[in-house]
Order: sequence, then structure tokens, then C-alpha cells
Amino acid sequence: KLKASHEWNGEALWKLEYSPHGGIFIISRNHDWHLSCDGQRLDISPSKGIGQTWILEPIMPSTISMDQITMYSSIGAATVALSVAMPFAIMGIIGRMGFTASGISANSIAAGMMSAEAIASGGGVAAGGTVAVLQSIGASGLGAAGFAGAMGAGGVIGASGGVVAMAVMGKSEEQKNEGTSSSSNTNMAYCNWRHWE
Repeated sequence: KLKASHEWNGEALWKLEYSPHGGIFIISRNHDWHLSCDGQRLDISPSKGIGQTWILEPIMPSTISMDQITMYSSIGAATVALSVAMPFAIMGIIGRMGFTASGISANSIAAGMMSAEAIASGGGVAAGGTVAVLQSIGASGLGAAGFAGAMGAGGVIGASGGVVAMAVMGKSEEQKNEGTSSSSNTNMAYCNWRHWE
């Protein structure tokens, strides 16, 4: 009688022999019985016939196409580049707004922001407010924490763009493969291989 067991013992050893019908026999080492299949269920048999012949096919892991390798490499490079460039981009943007080392530039966005904040707070610019923080960054840089935060933000932006690119590419791969059907044997029992189309 054939039964499944979760425990290993000497009764559970099998050996493989080549079959003259093509394929292999799966034989119990202790009892010399052959694993067989009638197309519906597994059984054991003392004979060596076509009903006891098996074809074993390797199941290989899915591969990565050259397009996917290129995409993953590009996403990684873009993420690293954005992480490195983001602190410099932020400093450049703050400088272009008019927050400079020598103070707030006249007739700039920074001057307009300072004027609006002064009017809103009753004549002065509050310490720790938006204008004060931006002027501090413009004058002395981001500092270690700001630099790290900017790099992190750049990494998040790069990775998010990568996720979007992967989703778009995956969708186009699905559309490309939509016309091709998979094998009709995908969900059929392996012991019934002689009847596959």
C-alpha cells in the first residue's frame, strides 16, 4: 500500500532506473515495487511496464530578461543619482529663490516671502519660521541632518519612479504576451503525461 508520511524512515527510500519505454522507473529500495499511475491515482505495482514509466521534467526558476536587467540597473542608477544630487538641487533651488550667504536678495521670491511673513506676524519675521529656516540653509548649508534627509528624499523619489516604471513595463509585457497562450498541460497530473497533447 502506498501512503504519504511526514517522517523519514528506511521504508521511504526510492531509486531511479531507466525505462526501455523512455523515461524512468521509480522503485522502492526495500520492496522492489514500482510507483505507477493509472491517470487518476498513484499506486505501486510489482511489474515494469509503460504504466510504471515516468518522465521527470525540471522546473527551472523564472529567468530575468535583458530588458528587465536593463530596467533594474537603470532604476538603481537613477535612485543613487537622485540621492546624491538632491542635497545640491535643494541648495540650488533655495539660492535661486534669493536666500543667499549674504542675506535675502532684493526683488526675489525670498524677499516676497519675508514681506508676507512680516505682515502676517505684525512686523517681524519669527525665529524658526519658514523664511528664517530657508535663510539659515541659504547662508550656511543644509547641515548633516538636512543633507541626510535630502539624500533620503532623493532615494525615495528614485525608488518611487522605479516602481512606476516597473508597473508600466509589466503592463506592456502582459499586453505583448496576451496573444500567446500557455501550455494546456499546465494543470494536468504528471502521472498522466502519456495523454498530454
